[in-house]
Amino acid sequence: MSSFPSRALEVWRSSLAESMAPISGVFSFEVAKTVMVPQTLQFLCEIGRYPPQGVGDVVQGFISGMQYADRNNPASLLYWKQFQNADELFSFDVEVLSDAIRQLELHTDINLTFAQVVYLADVGIGPNLPLLVLKRLPFARGVGFENEERQAVTESLQLGDFDLVDKVRVAQQHYSTGMALLAGEDSVSGLIDAAFTQFYLSVEATLECHEKDEALKHGEAFFSKQFDENLKKIVSHVYIARHRFFGHAHPKYQRGLLDTDTAFDIAKQALVARWTARRLLELELRRPLVKREMRLYPGPGQSIEFTGDANSLSNDFALPA
Repeated sequence: MSSFPSRALEVWRSSLAESMAPISGVFSFEVAKTVMVPQTLQFLCEIGRYPPQGVGDVVQGFISGMQYADRNNPASLLYWKQFQNADELFSFDVEVLSDAIRQLELHTDINLTFAQVVYLADVGIGPNLPLLVLKRLPFARGVGFENEERQAVTESLQLGDFDLVDKVRVAQQHYSTGMALLAGEDSVSGLIDAAFTQFYLSVEATLECHEKDEALKHGEAFFSKQFDENLKKIVSHVYIARHRFFGHAHPKYQRGLLDTDTAFDIAKQALVARWTARRLLELELRRPLVKREMRLYPGPGQSIEFTGDANSLSNDFALPA
């Protein structure tokens, strides 16, 4: 769910553009320097000296743009683009930029994740005047640590060490990996998806089953009355979400890559899976565990948190229809 166009954007526009026509410059993508990205940026700089024949308009835009990069240490991915005036620049469809990135990813067999794009105008000394900034707003803001949570952790510490049997080790490893993936969600595309899957695997490890109905039976057998109706509904919801949206090419999942609202409706299921994994670890260990606050933010001033109430599964956390 981390594709750039499926997120709310924070947009900054410079009034200086109003006095410029035509406008020439580059879109500067702040791409994450993951495996093979630096070498690819260097390659684009190098082929700019002797451009290959027959390249398409999109690739030509990158080749032309990278001619302005530092050939020894290119910091950003540059895409050359001209506009007639400020109106054309400010109305430019960001989806065009995302499609350009997809083109380059297909050519080079790498991932190019970016959270911010800046249009730099060339005013005679190379493109260096920012006229437009597009910044992807994050879904995740990390985990809080409130006073009551600190007290709960203190109480947990006072109960002594955990009995880490093999099943707990596996469930906790998946849970920990899910938390790590959420922490880097704004750096690499698709980490919310991966985090959900890790939380789900933690649930699956504790319940020892990947089929929903059997998992519910195991929950009752393992935890008796503690596996109550509220928890059953939540566990069932997590299994349905996993098989509908994570790991399968469901049409709604595909729409989630392109539509902001659908993307968030799917992404926030990670909060449900996280809480469920933690609650089942708690039952497995037979001692209370703090469940620290975690919120996802679809936009400025908005946030959502899952606190273990199954009633919210039919409204705030309803699966896309």
